[in-house]
Amino acid sequence: MGVIKMKKEIVEYLGFEEDEKPKVGRPKLADKKTKKKSLIIASVSFLFVILLLIFGYGTLFGFKNLNLRGTLTNQENSEDVLIEEIKPLVKDITIKAGTARKVYLTVLPAVATNKTITYESSDTSVATVDDNGKVLGISQGIAVIKAKTNDGTNLSTEFNVKVIKNAEGKCMFTTLSKTSDGIYYVVDCNNAKIKEIQYRIGDDNYESLLTKKMTDEVKFSSKQLKDKISFKVVYYPNNSKVTKYAVKTIEKQQKTTTKKLTGGCTLDLKEVKKNLVKYDISCNNASVSKIAYKIGNGSYVGLDSSSLADTVIFEESDVTRVIYFNVDYVVDGSNKVNTITKSSIIEKK
Repeated sequence: MGVIKMKKEIVEYLGFEEDEKPKVGRPKLADKKTKKKSLIIASVSFLFVILLLIFGYGTLFGFKNLNLRGTLTNQENSEDVLIEEIKPLVKDITIKAGTARKVYLTVLPAVATNKTITYESSDTSVATVDDNGKVLGISQGIAVIKAKTNDGTNLSTEFNVKVIKNAEGKCMFTTLSKTSDGIYYVVDCNNAKIKEIQYRIGDDNYESLLTKKMTDEVKFSSKQLKDKISFKVVYYPNNSKVTKYAVKTIEKQQKTTTKKLTGGCTLDLKEVKKNLVKYDISCNNASVSKIAYKIGNGSYVGLDSSSLADTVIFEESDVTRVIYFNVDYVVDGSNKVNTITKSSIIEKK
């Protein structure tokens, strides 16, 4: 029946009657109803071809950037991709007080539109967290950092943060000295553990001691004791698996040379008369510590050691007498006391 109906429509379109045989000459024209139907079919076919060219082969005709295509693409991407799962990359974290560390999340799917996360600390006196997930250790204790999505899904997860005391540990030699038989040492450690103690003679390689005692005496030969000796303590600082070390050295024994000290003082007695005498002391690289005089067999009288030139007055006498001067001085840089003694006869006139 469908074939007969189609045949009838074709006959009507060409302007023939169904039982009428085609006549030679000009065909019969279609009526208005048939023409209108044919125009609609042709228009739809033309529009279909145009759309096919735009969406299928638009680049051949320069239609690649048409607004129509761009609008359709934007409509496809306008739908938000929501987060389906968040989980910590590392769930349990340990940090020292006063230090910071960022926490990291795995966000699925990776193409989620809004990946903004809100962080919150359960105890800000132990640890705080900023908008970027950076955790700062405040004091010793345990806190929970909660991470929550902001795309409307309200998904959440948690990090466990343990804050430990940030104590800088170290070991050092407080004593390193020579004895008659070797080297005596004392090691002091604060929040640290000794790994080993080493020594070396001169510039040789370090040797490890069998002991880890914090106080001990190590035997060396007399020849070794004359050379440079270095001790090293290798230790683990508090809460660390990385070793550090401290070194203390006794330098090589140097030969001492005695430098000859030069310097001295001179004494000059002037105008020795029956009742007075003038003295003059001059020094080079030396200092006077004592000045004294006496007449005849009398006792010495002390003078001001800072007065290197002065006049001494005494009683007149008709007896011939002798005046004596003693000057003690020390050459700079020496402890040896040197003495100058000088005398002169007192004139009667």
